[in-house]
Amino acid sequence: MGMRAWVAFLVLGLASAGCVGRVIESRPTPGVPSGVPEAYRAAYGEIAAELDRQLPFVTLPWGGKRTATAFGVELLAANSNRGPELLHEHVMAGVGLTLDRLKDLGVKSVALSLQYPVLTRGYPRSADYREFYRRVAAEIRGRDLKIVAEMGSAFAEPELGRLGGVRGVRREALNAGLREMAEAIVADIRPDFFTVLTEPDTLARNTGLTFTPSEFARTVAHVVRGLPHDGVRLGAGAGTWTSHDYFKELARLPELDYLDLHIYPVQHGFASDRALKAAETARAGGKGVSIGEAWLYKASGREWRTLSAVEAFGRDAFAFWQPLDQDFIRLVVELARRIDAEFSVFSWTKYFYAYLPLTPETERMPPGERMQASDRAAAENIRAGRLSATGERFRSLIAP
Repeated sequence: MGMRAWVAFLVLGLASAGCVGRVIESRPTPGVPSGVPEAYRAAYGEIAAELDRQLPFVTLPWGGKRTATAFGVELLAANSNRGPELLHEHVMAGVGLTLDRLKDLGVKSVALSLQYPVLTRGYPRSADYREFYRRVAAEIRGRDLKIVAEMGSAFAEPELGRLGGVRGVRREALNAGLREMAEAIVADIRPDFFTVLTEPDTLARNTGLTFTPSEFARTVAHVVRGLPHDGVRLGAGAGTWTSHDYFKELARLPELDYLDLHIYPVQHGFASDRALKAAETARAGGKGVSIGEAWLYKASGREWRTLSAVEAFGRDAFAFWQPLDQDFIRLVVELARRIDAEFSVFSWTKYFYAYLPLTPETERMPPGERMQASDRAAAENIRAGRLSATGERFRSLIAP
């Protein structure tokens, strides 16, 4: 299961998604609101119970302290999975407006998702992509926000990205390309934090190569050894759902300044004790820790092996998830403060601005179409400066 494969590109549409209609009724289930439809009630109840269990586990030892954690979000408008769409001039206007809204939201950092091979010399229009990201970085810095750059690999599924897949790439070519990308990112973007690789399971899925803990660490080492990076902190990491051995292997690399955690499912302590254990490993290795991606994965444990990435993300759009999203955000914010994370980034920025109502129309939509409708609804509210209840909750939780 690769959580990074579940981060689709955001197209900042210009049309509104004015969906209206009646809320579909569901029969009562203890602890689950009546507005949650039958198909999602099991997942909702399981997740709600896990959040209730884990919040006290993370919160109690913290004692209300404030830390220097740079709370932030991914800049979805500049996600490289959008491919050629990024090179249209109107996108920069959307980037600037979004950054203004994020600044108003109170974030201290902005994350850029950069997928191999988009910045390599052999990729079509790579020079144009490099210029685009130089401009984006200048816009971010102009608003006095920290930059988190995170490198990954392109997806084959058209719903998840438009760069073209990399499955079948040879390991030597991948290593060389990742190093070339890393050099371009440091030279062009000069991020405050550069997470050179995360989610080894997703890297394996996208490339078809194997990445055991030692193989993944060797790939990371190939990227970072001798990499000029004055003033740029280097990190690498994995999802909290993967083997702890990945964190142990990465902690042995002297070139890394921090270990990065991705948090999506909350079951099995993935957002509490598993994350705390990874943070302890980082500290024992003399390294910092960060949370590079976080959003609530809305599936029951029984669905993990059968639910596709597009189906999972299509669920996010419904407004009835808001109470769980808000509890998850609180859990991650509390966790970040407890482990004194250098930065903590939330992935699905658009839901800080808009969700879709549950109507017969939105329920019938294919998941990909529903995701696009939520993009349009968020774009409209970003322009208007309107936050969702989740966005309001996020702003209050990260306030100094």
